[in-house]
Amino acid sequence: MSKGTFLFGAAIGGAAAYVAAYLFTPKSGEEYQLELRDKAEMLKETSSDYMSIAKERGGDFKAIATDAAVGLKTDMQLASKQLTEQLKMDSQILKADLKDVKDGVPGSKETLKANLSEAVNEAKYTAVSLKDQVSQTTSEAKDISKAVVDEAKMEINETKAENNPVDTF
Repeated sequence: MSKGTFLFGAAIGGAAAYVAAYLFTPKSGEEYQLELRDKAEMLKETSSDYMSIAKERGGDFKAIATDAAVGLKTDMQLASKQLTEQLKMDSQILKADLKDVKDGVPGSKETLKANLSEAVNEAKYTAVSLKDQVSQTTSEAKDISKAVVDEAKMEINETKAENNPVDTF
């Protein structure tokens, strides 16, 4: 082995040792402090972003719940009013039919049965209508809530992407 090859090998080995030592040597305390401060600041910003998203979406959900509650209350009041008016009219008709039955008016029993059946059918229709209105209001609130959740997820993913950039070496 010649001196030149030995020196060349020693130079290559020394360079490799220097690179390995540089890459694997621990950072100084000051470097760690700076890195920790940067990471803490990034974490603080991320937490702040998530908090603002949560507050905003919380307000959205409150508005959705309030709107749905108002819609349901209005539907219930309307159905209650309709049912009350319907029962008043039906009770007057049935009361007259019952008087006719007591007085022995011919065909009054059949009329009473028919009017009673019609009153029951109208009450069922009103109940089904109310159920449909409540179902529609609930479905709309659910759809809006899903859209808000999807938007919040998108914002969270954007925040994650902003605060966790891909490291390049």
